[in-house]
Amino acid sequence: MKKVSIGIVALLGLIIIGLVIAVSMVNLNKYKPQIEKAVKDNAGYEMKINGKIGVSFSPVGISISNVTLSNPSIKNNQQFFKMQNLSVAVEVMPLLSKKVKVKYIVLNKLNLDIKKLKNGKFNFEVANKKARVQKKSQESKAKEEKVKLPTVDIKEVRIKNANVTFEDLKAKTKAQIKNINVAVDNIGFNPAKKMLQALSFDAKTKIEKITFNQYNIKDVKVDINMKNAIVDMSNMKLTMYDSLVDAKARLDLNKKIPFANIELDIPKFKIQSFSKEYLKKDILSGIVKVHKKFTLSLGDLKTIKKTLKGTALIDGEGVGIKGFDLDKILSKYNNAKKTNPADLGMSLASGFAKGGNISGIFGTGQGGTTLLKKLHVKVDIAKGIVKLSDVAISTGKNRVAFKGKLDIARQRFLDMQFGVMDAKNCAKFSQTIQGTFTKPKIKVDANSIKSTINMVSSLLGSFGVKTPKIAKKKEGKCKVFYNGVVKQPK
Repeated sequence: MKKVSIGIVALLGLIIIGLVIAVSMVNLNKYKPQIEKAVKDNAGYEMKINGKIGVSFSPVGISISNVTLSNPSIKNNQQFFKMQNLSVAVEVMPLLSKKVKVKYIVLNKLNLDIKKLKNGKFNFEVANKKARVQKKSQESKAKEEKVKLPTVDIKEVRIKNANVTFEDLKAKTKAQIKNINVAVDNIGFNPAKKMLQALSFDAKTKIEKITFNQYNIKDVKVDINMKNAIVDMSNMKLTMYDSLVDAKARLDLNKKIPFANIELDIPKFKIQSFSKEYLKKDILSGIVKVHKKFTLSLGDLKTIKKTLKGTALIDGEGVGIKGFDLDKILSKYNNAKKTNPADLGMSLASGFAKGGNISGIFGTGQGGTTLLKKLHVKVDIAKGIVKLSDVAISTGKNRVAFKGKLDIARQRFLDMQFGVMDAKNCAKFSQTIQGTFTKPKIKVDANSIKSTINMVSSLLGSFGVKTPKIAKKKEGKCKVFYNGVVKQPK
């Protein structure tokens, strides 16, 4: 009996080996033209298999090298897909019962070059795709009635050293994702559900670098779970401007435009690196805490700005601002000798909007450094409007607070005010900033006129010229300008 069992096992082994050898002897490369034609007929893409199609023994599988896809509908027939190698490994025994069990699929050195053209279409969209898909669907239904397709089970998919570039030619924006490595397992597909809802999987992803305009993100690691067209991204670690970021996100693909929830914490955000990389100027120093929680629809930049909603909090101590000495500037204003209050407002507006461009600020304050004893920024965002809920800074001698709103969609100040605080949280001096971020304007209101009259009176008085006195506010009575977490320096 033992000998019979050994004989059966040996016979099965010989059959499997024979099948593998028979398959390996077939020259699959002669079928490349047929494969390329099938892709053109069914998908509309120009496919080129420039490398070889090979068969492997251990594990049993097939590989295709140097594959490109281009769109004949585009004028230059540009390649948007390049792949150095595709390997598929399968289990042999399930094939005998008309089941396909894939051990793994590996895509090596995949490069995607996606462009959104000026006419709003993508470079991978082919002409008459809808009609072709409908025709193919009708043909498939007719064939399914005659031929029952084998079930396919995929255990693991691996993507190695992939790169993705996305460019919006109309908006003139560009994003790049470099060196993507993904391991996908626990793959499931429920044919009773719609396409994205039917797919489920777990994945571990590593990305070397992501760039979008001035944003640079490095060393991304994240665990991904997809189920019912909901993608959960947890245990996310990344580096932004030399600072370690903890984050999590959820992406809803059930909507026509994907909707995202994102939360991130940066316990030690190095703002000097941010200043150098994003602002392109070495004007900030120090470390702050950052927490952001927001939602948005993933579309073009305009859509993102309009749908952005959430909160952002920045808090820190000992932050340095190079290029001017705020205490000197405010001291000069308080002395009211030669200072135009509008210069202070315009300089702060320009610096706020242009990332530290303080041209126009007083000469005596330029070239110095401001050390912020406390920096606190809490903003609430809804429909592209940023509300300054609690924004203030304090130096060793002064406290300045900001309030109002910013329209990030239209890049405008919405009556944003700043004020120099006293111990009672009232503004010793305040002004309103309007206009665009690139061309801010100071609103001339009663407060600004009164401040200017006081300054002129003081200046003339220093030369012995008598001027009418401006009535002072009664002690103890003032309108509170700011009542947040930043306290008046002692």
